[in-house]
Amino acid sequence: MKHHAVLILLAPLLAVAAENEQDGFSGTFQLGVSHYQLASNFLKAPNDGRPSAASLTQSPASQSGTAPLFEGEWSYGFAGTGTRLFISPSNTTSFAAGGGMQFGVRQQLPQAGAVSAALTYGESEVWLDPYALNVARQDGKLKSAGLALGWSNILNTPFSANFSYARQKLGNEQSGQAQGLTLANQALLQRNGNNYGVQAAYAWKLDNQGAHTLSPGLIYARADLDGKAMSTRRYGVQLAYAYQGADWDATTSLVALRTRYQAGNPVFSGQKADSRNALLSLGLTRKNLFGAKDWSAFLSGNYGRSNSDLAYFNEHIREVSIGMGYHF
Repeated sequence: MKHHAVLILLAPLLAVAAENEQDGFSGTFQLGVSHYQLASNFLKAPNDGRPSAASLTQSPASQSGTAPLFEGEWSYGFAGTGTRLFISPSNTTSFAAGGGMQFGVRQQLPQAGAVSAALTYGESEVWLDPYALNVARQDGKLKSAGLALGWSNILNTPFSANFSYARQKLGNEQSGQAQGLTLANQALLQRNGNNYGVQAAYAWKLDNQGAHTLSPGLIYARADLDGKAMSTRRYGVQLAYAYQGADWDATTSLVALRTRYQAGNPVFSGQKADSRNALLSLGLTRKNLFGAKDWSAFLSGNYGRSNSDLAYFNEHIREVSIGMGYHF
């Protein structure tokens, strides 16, 4: 989770184990296309050029476009052990240009659920000096590497929990240079540092068949960065619903968060960019496509908004994706 992209809420920290996984090799992949509209003064959109910002008192202008989508997971299960290795790549990183990957292991525990551990890597394209005005801003890669841990069906109950840690680094950080800030004030805007995230959820089965599941959850995240004006605490709630049928799957999720900054931003006379954030996600999957049990088609959408005490930090995302999936 990146500190500066308020719309980057806590997505699932680990790939979730599918039911009835078989021993040996298995996997899934999805290919599709996404149409998006992104407004952010910090993130570079997938097909963005080098747009400029006109005023520090205005919300960012929207950038729209279309980008390819690729996601998947490949795994290998060891017979009779409940152990499965997996690798999960993606060409998208939380609505921004970039990509990510997880490599880890899942272990089924007798009458205790399943535990997971994964090494994670991700990168997003951001503006090196997001406060530069009336010029073509230069972009750079914000890279992160870390660890994600998960425990589902804790002690054979409906509870689950996830923890993540990632160290992020942005080379050639230039925040505040265009505004002529002193070196001490530029240091307050540094985006290198550590990110921590915790999630807890309860999966409530709404019917005897287990087709309908309602999952309320709690979210906490902390960004301890070199720049104290960019360090944040984020907390909130999530409510997710899932339906699993013979031919159709459907999901919806609503997340609401509050973000508080540790220190005031020197570009804005020491004001903090505290914000209220929300993200709505919807997904629909048609399985057994054209009678082929290994193929599926999907349609998904995201709508997110961040309202900050500083208009320059406002963000929103609208995204619709469509494509096909294959399971083996």
